[in-house]
Amino acid sequence: MTTLRNHLLKLSALLAIFCLSFSNGLAETYYHITLKAFLEPSDNTVVEWAWATLVEIPKDRAFPEEAALAAQYGGSLRGSVLAMVRASAWRSSHSKTIDMRCSGRPAEMTISWEESAAERVSIMGGLDNPDDPDQINFGFTTREILLENGQWIDPMSRAYVVAGPPAMEGEPAEEMRGSYILRPVNYLDPLKHYTHCGRRWTEQYLSVFNHFHFRDVFEINDNEIFTQRGFGPRNENNIVCQIIRSLSRQHPGWQQREFQGIP
Repeated sequence: MTTLRNHLLKLSALLAIFCLSFSNGLAETYYHITLKAFLEPSDNTVVEWAWATLVEIPKDRAFPEEAALAAQYGGSLRGSVLAMVRASAWRSSHSKTIDMRCSGRPAEMTISWEESAAERVSIMGGLDNPDDPDQINFGFTTREILLENGQWIDPMSRAYVVAGPPAMEGEPAEEMRGSYILRPVNYLDPLKHYTHCGRRWTEQYLSVFNHFHFRDVFEINDNEIFTQRGFGPRNENNIVCQIIRSLSRQHPGWQQREFQGIP
């Protein structure tokens, strides 16, 4: 009986510590993001998807030097940084033609790209209002980002190598035009193909997520945001957004092209 009683006391102590860690905010809070961008108003199959998991880190841990300086003057850093755990993206293949004259005569230009995935994706966010932890913002960026281990990295410092389009026997070679640089979202196949007036060339494919920034508020007692944002010259295209706040590190829909719990 004494041994059983001791085990129960130890178990009770462990449960108390576990509950205390939650009440003190020591448990990690994760934000699981799923985005779907519709690229063509007339064709809902032309899309990009992105998935990301961010973790909440207090600003005094993310910026220890600044926190120490603030403490010297009797202040503190409030709010949290949303550090990147992981992120990826995917795009569907697409081909379209547009009217474009050639030597003054009616003609068409063909624009296309292949299906591809992106594992080099940079994203970060924050909970910048210390008085309202339900306010969230995040964005894709090539600026310095914080990783979940507390390390800051500069995405632009990492090597980025692009292979040119393969030469097909009997067909004119594609010219590579413009600059190919590291973006916030970098597909394994970075090429966007053009054919017009007997010429073929490529440019770097630019993801719609490259400059996407999100800001919203979780409703009271709700751990999910499901909404959409417009983009394009007239906001004619949409990005559907789902953000799930959770104590689990596991993204519930990682690289799944669907939204969790949405029919």
